[in-house]
Amino acid sequence: MPAATIDLPLSFSIPKGFRDIDLTVSAEANTNKLIDELTGLTRRPSDEEIAHAVLVQQSMYEMLAAAGAVYAGILLAGPSKDEPDGRLTSLMLTVTARPSELSNDQTVHRLARTMGAIYPEAEVGVVRLPTGPAVLLTEDTKVERPVNLLSDGGGPTVVRQLHVFVPIPGRTAMADFSIATENIAEWDDYVAILGQVCTTIEFTG
Repeated sequence: MPAATIDLPLSFSIPKGFRDIDLTVSAEANTNKLIDELTGLTRRPSDEEIAHAVLVQQSMYEMLAAAGAVYAGILLAGPSKDEPDGRLTSLMLTVTARPSELSNDQTVHRLARTMGAIYPEAEVGVVRLPTGPAVLLTEDTKVERPVNLLSDGGGPTVVRQLHVFVPIPGRTAMADFSIATENIAEWDDYVAILGQVCTTIEFTG
């Protein structure tokens, strides 16, 4: 895992298969790494798909660096021996530091109520992780351009996001563990991946 750009008193594990976006190096270095991995896939993406992927990652890099991301990674999947006709899919997983008004369990319930009011079309709830309660938020957003790294563009698409807001004990801060994809058919598998990550969270401070 690349070094975090923001110091948070916690640790977590990322499943194998994710390609880390290293926010401590240049966007160019991450782009070159992405191109190498895309050209190495079983079915090589077209030049148009690769160009689109580069543009998307560059915009993600800038956004994540500005947002105080602790971790960012991409899971790419495509045709395999078992599924030679499988389509190319991508999942973005990020961990971001967020400010919080409180530093105890009250944060969770207050945040859940606030999120429910601000995002009435989103699904908001509270879940108990091994580290304690956390807020879940699932939202579908229509965007003009696909965020699937392997898409060659097209019309508007729906991006689904799941956020798990984990309060940091003793600090007015939270860790936002989130996933985003337009590959809705794989959503249940992606939720399971985020759930696996959240079970590995440990506070270190």
